[in-house]
Amino acid sequence: MRRSSQGDEIVVALVANPNVGKSTLFNTLTGETAHVANWPGVTVGVNQGYVEHHGIRLKIVDLPGTYGLSVGAKQVAEAITGEFIIRHQPDVVVVLADATALERTLYMAVLVLELTGRVVLAVNMMDVAQKRAIHIDLDGLEGGLGVPVVGISALRGIGLGVLLDRILDVAQGRAGRRPLRVDYGPLEPYIAEVERLIRGCEALSGYPPRWAAVKLVEGDEGVVETLRRADPALLKRVLEVRGRAEGELRAAPEEMMVQARYSLVSKILEGKVKVTRLASLGLAERLDKIALHPVVGPFFSLLVLFSSFIAVFAVNTGSPVDMLLDYLGLHGAAELVGEYSLVSLISGLFDSLAGLIGGILLQSDSPGWLASLLSEGVVSGLGLVLSFLPLVFTVFLLLGILQDSGIMSRVAVILDRFFRRFGVSGRAVFPAVLGFGCNVPAILATRAMDDDRERIVTALAAPMIPCQARLIVTVALAASIAQTPAGQAAVLVGLYAVQVALYLLTALVMNRLIFKTSVAPDLLLEIPPYHTPSLKVAWWYARTNSLHFLKKAGTIIFGANLVFWVLLHLGPEGFVEGAEIPATSVGALLGRALEPIGTLFGLGDWRVMLALISGFIAREAVLTTLAAVTGVGDPLQAVSALGLTPAQALSLAILSMAYTPCAATLAVIKQEVRLVGLLIKQLVYQLTVAVVLAATVYWGAVILGMS
Repeated sequence: MRRSSQGDEIVVALVANPNVGKSTLFNTLTGETAHVANWPGVTVGVNQGYVEHHGIRLKIVDLPGTYGLSVGAKQVAEAITGEFIIRHQPDVVVVLADATALERTLYMAVLVLELTGRVVLAVNMMDVAQKRAIHIDLDGLEGGLGVPVVGISALRGIGLGVLLDRILDVAQGRAGRRPLRVDYGPLEPYIAEVERLIRGCEALSGYPPRWAAVKLVEGDEGVVETLRRADPALLKRVLEVRGRAEGELRAAPEEMMVQARYSLVSKILEGKVKVTRLASLGLAERLDKIALHPVVGPFFSLLVLFSSFIAVFAVNTGSPVDMLLDYLGLHGAAELVGEYSLVSLISGLFDSLAGLIGGILLQSDSPGWLASLLSEGVVSGLGLVLSFLPLVFTVFLLLGILQDSGIMSRVAVILDRFFRRFGVSGRAVFPAVLGFGCNVPAILATRAMDDDRERIVTALAAPMIPCQARLIVTVALAASIAQTPAGQAAVLVGLYAVQVALYLLTALVMNRLIFKTSVAPDLLLEIPPYHTPSLKVAWWYARTNSLHFLKKAGTIIFGANLVFWVLLHLGPEGFVEGAEIPATSVGALLGRALEPIGTLFGLGDWRVMLALISGFIAREAVLTTLAAVTGVGDPLQAVSALGLTPAQALSLAILSMAYTPCAATLAVIKQEVRLVGLLIKQLVYQLTVAVVLAATVYWGAVILGMS
């Protein structure tokens, strides 16, 4: 981590035009710690204060509001800001822009980026922009500028936790860029000539060479005066270059530079701001009578969320529509829905590709281990990663539409009272509903939470929600638990109820154990007007979260799949071949080593323990592993081949529902929480809860005669 001259503190400078909300942000972040401080080389005192985030102390320095950036200039605000950034080199510079006037206020960001790349752009007044139906592609803006961009409301305290996260990213070297090089077109030869002239000038050695050259060609009075005092002869040569530029180009260089910067701002903003139409007042009032009704509102909100996400998961995985069709006796339709879902199509494509590559390698006399590694480890691992992509993308496409329309804010408000009992606000409903489909997008959805504590707690509790993969495993076990369809349905409903309760209780426990409080954060949310949803805005939202998933979680999922290949195909004597998982593989030996633990909850069978290990890669792998170790192709028949008693099947169902999250979920938790210690605590906690619950249920069932 780069450290400033202030020891272990991270120095953060706040820079913005006047009236953008910089002082409000400073006061909100620092509170009672704010005071006036004198910095060496800075002509007047500036406000500074402190905030602690993730155990790291940040010194926030509130620089004067200014429209320019200079040193030693007559404009005091410009001089103080420029001198502070150059002399004291803060670890991070936070530049504020106005969400309702981006083109005008982004000019300051360009000025600062020419000087340093250690920048975070905070787009303020996002709440005001939302009221006006102004949507900003923050991720696209981030890509254009090359530095983190965060949407905030300094007045309402919205987005400040994410802003502090991005500040740490830049300070610790995970984000940032080299200083921005603005293309000044016909002025570039003159800038290069001045840069060569001043390269050996001691008086300007503290300034970045190109920045000083740009300022001299621009006629910046502060830099010009610095050079005049140090070397008048050199200044004369520099001014000759500037005069030649003005004469040959027939335009003032400073005007050309301002135009070039604004042209860059316009180019960066192109296609990244969208204004949508607001719903009529009469329609909004009629919708709010339903959505915000104290009795009808919660049911309406849950109906909207569940019906929307069921549609999304039906397209991606076929579940739970295929199960419903099968229950109704429409077996052919159920098979079609499952076979032609997006996940099935992608998995089938990569299975075929894996078989093709494996066959080609074997025919070319390549070693068996190499063919197996490339086909089952590499290609299948890539297929596993990409099978998540359409699910993550479509979930967030839908979520973007619901948020853009204004519905999601009302859902949070109407359910806030219930969730507050467990130490979280109504925002926790979004991850909970998403989690029934997949925990990965559920945890990614915690980014919408402004309170850092709530975001961490919800991300750690979200794996308790049973995803559709766990549902598949439980359905396969239901036949061994109960004999009738009604009994099997009751088992599923009961297990789901237990898991939802665990989600809520886990949020409460995490709040009390980690943060020593059970009080929910305030729901900092102003209900926006209803908007006509924009597919472009939803696309921005889905694209951002999908790319984050691929970059961060995808690599971990792929690596975990390779590790599991090693467990199944390597043994004490080397590579182990065969269609079934041989009993001599490392995985089988590990399963046998865990048999004594399995006896605690009635599952002292190495095949079951190995299946639970495979479920760490992906929960569906529990069934495929059981099929492999029993030699039975059909996973449902493989469960029957184990000969589990109802008590054992119920214990295994609880474990598959509640034990450690899969690799993809853990990867996303690490990505979002970024506190490895908390992640380890969550793993220990969830595994302990699962084992204790499974053991209690198993021995209770034995006592009741279910064995």
